[in-house]
Amino acid sequence: MKIKNINSIKLFLLIVIGILTIIGQGQALPLQPVPTLNARSAILIDSLTGAVLFEKNSNLSISPASMTKLMGLYLVYKEIAEGRVSKDEIITISREADFRSLPSGSSLMFLEKGQEVSMSDLMLGLAVPSGNDAAIAIAQRIAGSVEQFVEMMNREVLKMGFKSVHFEDASGLSDKNIVTAAEFVQFCSIYINSFPEALPELHSVNFFTYPKKENWKTNGNSVYGPITQYNRNNLLTVYAPVDGLKTGYIDESGYNVALTAKKDDRRLIAVLLGGPGETSAEGSMLRAIDGVNLLSYGFYSFTNIKSDIPEFVLPRVWKGLKTYIELKFPEIPILTLPVEKAAILKIRVELPGNIIAPIKKGDILGEIIQFADDEIIGQYSITAAEDIDTGGFFRRLFDSIRIFFLKITGNF
Repeated sequence: MKIKNINSIKLFLLIVIGILTIIGQGQALPLQPVPTLNARSAILIDSLTGAVLFEKNSNLSISPASMTKLMGLYLVYKEIAEGRVSKDEIITISREADFRSLPSGSSLMFLEKGQEVSMSDLMLGLAVPSGNDAAIAIAQRIAGSVEQFVEMMNREVLKMGFKSVHFEDASGLSDKNIVTAAEFVQFCSIYINSFPEALPELHSVNFFTYPKKENWKTNGNSVYGPITQYNRNNLLTVYAPVDGLKTGYIDESGYNVALTAKKDDRRLIAVLLGGPGETSAEGSMLRAIDGVNLLSYGFYSFTNIKSDIPEFVLPRVWKGLKTYIELKFPEIPILTLPVEKAAILKIRVELPGNIIAPIKKGDILGEIIQFADDEIIGQYSITAAEDIDTGGFFRRLFDSIRIFFLKITGNF
């Protein structure tokens, strides 16, 4: 049996965003306007710099629905990294994780009691069809019970420093699961940067078929036979840069999505919460349109820029044991800027031409300034990389005489 959401959404998206998907062909598009979104809350950041490119009610508390499962997957990857879990290990499905034990309307992997399933397949079942049964099986394996797994989730949230994120279950069914877009996008950034393999292994996978023959060893049969389900993130197939992350829906929150997309060397991460929709088709369509508009705005209205330090003249040291001093230059960070500002960004080095000893290592001697027109974008201190003590009597005397005459001529 195949479960596939083939409807007007993909066709509509292909028409509406066809011109925008030129991004996948590497062609330039004009500057994108600030998007007007259907979602009640949204945020967009640059993954490398953390710069916030767009916000709409980003501190509004909303139930994440199945986006909750991203925290579960983060914990699985963490357990794997620390050697307590293996992707290849086989897990026997319990009665609680049997799909028939779950509420009507649940998203399901269609696990059955007694089936033997690898952890990697459970992870796929959690990520692609968003199986609530897979969430239970994983929770039981990692923590012994769903309740203890939820405690792990909330402890991890606190370790990350998030104040507005709280989980009540492992699947996202409860409306007492709460996040804000502002903090959840930071979690998504941590997840992606900690476990980048999650994108090709799970979140960019378009479909998943279960069960396989090896899963039938115990009970020898399956209620429905192999079921192919498709990723709920419909942008994976219609918007080339998208390679994750997770959708979510419950009545109380509406249509949610955590998105990530990469174009050239830039990765963007977006979280949209509380999207409208009278039907699943409408909600999914509006959510996808919001996602495309937001990501296109981020890719085409902003750019990352790395400034190089221009050439400059080393300051002369007077009355010291050395004539010139070694300098320590700051690491100039990569900046995410609006494209029009990046085009006029300039940088200058401000250092005095003359310095009087003594000088201590770490003394601030000058600065590097980034600016666009009259706006200062960044300021970074230049410091002494060494100590220079005062020179002997004759060095001080000789330099004092030279300084006297240089001041007369206006060269000091």
